[in-house]
Amino acid sequence: MLLLVCCSAILGFHPEGVGQHSPGRSAGNKAPLQRTLKGCDTFNVPTAVVAPLQGAAVSGRRTQGVALGYVVPPLRGENGCAVVAQPKADYPALKQRLLRGNHAEARTGYETLLKEAKPAVAAFVGLAAVQRAEGDYAKAADTLDAGLKVHLGDSTLLANRADLAFFQGKWDDASADAEAAIKKDDKNFLARWVRARLLRDKGDVAAADKEVRWFVKAYSDASNDEKDITDAALLFIVAQAGAENARWNNKPQQFKFILDEVCGDAIKHDPDFWPIEVLAGRILLEKHNRADAADAFDKALKINPAAVEALVGKGMLAREELDAVAAGKFADLALKVNPKHPDALRLKADTQLAEGDAAAAERLLLAAKLVNPRDESTLARLAAIHHLARKGAAVAEIEKEVAAFCTKPGVFYTELAEVLMARKQYARAEECFKKASELRPDLAAPRAGLGLLFMQLGREPEAKVQLDAAFKADPFHVRVSNALKVLTHLGGYETFETPHFVIKYDAKLDAIFAAWLGEYLELWHAEFTKSYGSSPPGKLLVEVFATREMFSGRVLSLPGLPGAAQGASTGPLIAIPSPKVDGANRPYNWVSVARHELTHAFNLTQTGFLVPIWLTEGLAVRAERSRRFDTTLPLLRDRIAAGTAFDLDTIGRGYHNFGSPNDVMLAYHQGSLYVEFIEKSYGPEAIAKLLEAYKLGLGTGDAIRRACGVEKEAFEKGYRAFLRDQVKGLPRAEKPIPFAELETLHKKTPDDPDIAARLASEYARRGKAADARKLVDASLEKEKGHPNASLVKARLLQKDKDAKTGIMVLELATKENPEDMRLWAALGKLYLESDSPEKAAEAFEKLRSLAPADTDVLEILAKLYTGKSVPEKLVPVLTELAARSPDNLAVRLQLAKLHQSAGTQPQVEHWAREALFVDVSNAEARELLLSALRAQKKDAEAEKIEKRYKP
Repeated sequence: MLLLVCCSAILGFHPEGVGQHSPGRSAGNKAPLQRTLKGCDTFNVPTAVVAPLQGAAVSGRRTQGVALGYVVPPLRGENGCAVVAQPKADYPALKQRLLRGNHAEARTGYETLLKEAKPAVAAFVGLAAVQRAEGDYAKAADTLDAGLKVHLGDSTLLANRADLAFFQGKWDDASADAEAAIKKDDKNFLARWVRARLLRDKGDVAAADKEVRWFVKAYSDASNDEKDITDAALLFIVAQAGAENARWNNKPQQFKFILDEVCGDAIKHDPDFWPIEVLAGRILLEKHNRADAADAFDKALKINPAAVEALVGKGMLAREELDAVAAGKFADLALKVNPKHPDALRLKADTQLAEGDAAAAERLLLAAKLVNPRDESTLARLAAIHHLARKGAAVAEIEKEVAAFCTKPGVFYTELAEVLMARKQYARAEECFKKASELRPDLAAPRAGLGLLFMQLGREPEAKVQLDAAFKADPFHVRVSNALKVLTHLGGYETFETPHFVIKYDAKLDAIFAAWLGEYLELWHAEFTKSYGSSPPGKLLVEVFATREMFSGRVLSLPGLPGAAQGASTGPLIAIPSPKVDGANRPYNWVSVARHELTHAFNLTQTGFLVPIWLTEGLAVRAERSRRFDTTLPLLRDRIAAGTAFDLDTIGRGYHNFGSPNDVMLAYHQGSLYVEFIEKSYGPEAIAKLLEAYKLGLGTGDAIRRACGVEKEAFEKGYRAFLRDQVKGLPRAEKPIPFAELETLHKKTPDDPDIAARLASEYARRGKAADARKLVDASLEKEKGHPNASLVKARLLQKDKDAKTGIMVLELATKENPEDMRLWAALGKLYLESDSPEKAAEAFEKLRSLAPADTDVLEILAKLYTGKSVPEKLVPVLTELAARSPDNLAVRLQLAKLHQSAGTQPQVEHWAREALFVDVSNAEARELLLSALRAQKKDAEAEKIEKRYKP
């Protein structure tokens, strides 16, 4: 994607108008419930309460649940539901400490209680919950074992041990304990919830559905008897079971009831019960309702800042917003609390995979697998990594492993498909989505995923079939709804085809633009085919969007497309906004954008979508034929000095760190510099060899060795030397020193002119001109032409209206320090203010000769040379400025007119076309082009262009 930055995910737009009601959870004023008949196995969901949840999605995902740090001894109430019996000890206080994340105090309290002659069940369960929250699963099991030795056959202890065993994938143990607990007490919620999840994960969905209906019925029966369940832990289980029932039976409207009624009641009865907020956040995130999901996770973290599941939830939100770095930070926070939590390990693995470090991702996933070898989400990611490495046998082994414990692994194949789709492994992802649908037709997620996959592939008729089916199953799925809105919008577009492209556009706005685009796409297709030795199969779909909202909807499936984004490519699809997007004339260099995205189409398809981001983005930036990233050279200089410039192991992180624009821009620049370095050091053929190596599934180290004939370490050493050459001549930024520290340093070393000059600058900034002047004079006496002292003295003289003396000071300083860019910049500005344009031009030209000048300097020179009518100096400056500013229409028009005055018609044609590459509707550029074509006897071309503009 070209952003002034790029990203290649298919994403979407803010779900305004999706569904019929505002998203999220209602805030009070509940309508009275209409009770159903006693024994009903569905929630009582009155019409007045069921405002459809905006963005509701049916998903195959599972939540492991949250380890609860207190016991719920199962006593029977009149309605048959378990109620809480409070022991004599202050267990509520200990429970509160645990829920608020004070693990140390909770542990101490429970351990103290366990020293009693016959500790209560609650003490064993509580300590086990603390241990489990910190990842000490073995100790948690030992604690529960010890409890069962004291309280033989206790159903609460059995249920908790069953839940822990299930969490660790020890299904036989989990089943034995759960059934024993149910035999003791057939209303034990936790034991029955373990039974339901075991059936679900083994693939017996019908039996699992029967079990989850038991919870729904228990909830409804209690409500009908006006003995509502008020225990948050029980409501937590009811909410999870109800969500599964809604997913499996196409009842998306029930999610609204679960969030508002069940979850709402749980937090009302126990405001510290943060797990219910995490569950709400997971459901909302499942529906892609990011704002309300974030609010729910934040509420959980306000109660318990160490809530691992809430931290993971925040990380999942960040990942969905394409901020892999932020997601990784949340994963790190979660792993600091519990280094063995599978969700946290998977989140961290996802961020590593997004950054291109498959080896690190695999290590994290193997750690998660050690905790639970039967977790389909973990196994799906491991299979994806093996697929990316072209290890088919390893993928098959994992599929066999999953099939051995689950007869209908729809969740496994859905998650595998989603990871593969994110990595653009479209063919295999399509197979997995289809297999998931076959195995679990009750799940809408595979259908939704397949429809969105077809959207990425540009297979829009097929996409609509799948999306319609998914929308029917869940009319509140934001991504599906947005995709259907985009398809409806595209239905009003015109289509025309060239030999290699299908172009869709708004005929009222972009008929002329589409004609230009189609012509040049074919020219570039021929160029790139020759350059890369291959071309994408079939015709590429190119869509020009008339509104920014629809462009975002085509590129993203959720809010978050950066405003600077100007294009996106998935390989088979290229999407760009119209220059007249949203009815405004917003010219941009569409040639740079289209060449950038077309490069991705070639690189992605020729490598089987395995090209790493740094290489395809580097090649795409090169294809733009501009120097827009020269502005990041000072940043690159500072990062080199600090030792934080990117290398091949870290550059992927930069592309995904949308929380740091500097990182993103630097990654794009360094990627292009990698390409330049490879071509200069190892020849242009090394690029082709690299692409072929990645196509074979080789890692970067092996690919570098194969393509460049050197080890990765030697390659990186050469690249770092190449980077230093790029910033040679740029002045290094001074390390900031606080004012108080400067004063202390000056007292210690009063003869140090550098410290004195810096302190003088601070005095001048604070209005202490006399103190500043005293220091700079002393510095200049010690060192003739001292740069910093000269700059400060010139500023003081300028403030005193003595620019003449200030110029003399700087002139002397430039003689003593002829390569100090700061001095030349300051001198040039003083010359301008003193009405000495010739001398100003000389100073700025000297500045330009020292290092790549920034656009401000070039613009100053352009104004100086324009005013003095010196085209022989103006043209080179404007040419460089045009390369730095690809969207600058005025500069291109000025160059065309200068060449017209000089009678160089080929250059007039070139720059007139360059102007039209920014704005095809510019009449002056069109006339300049037509005049140049006729002057060169290119009448047929002129006639074709004239015809293009006729109504």
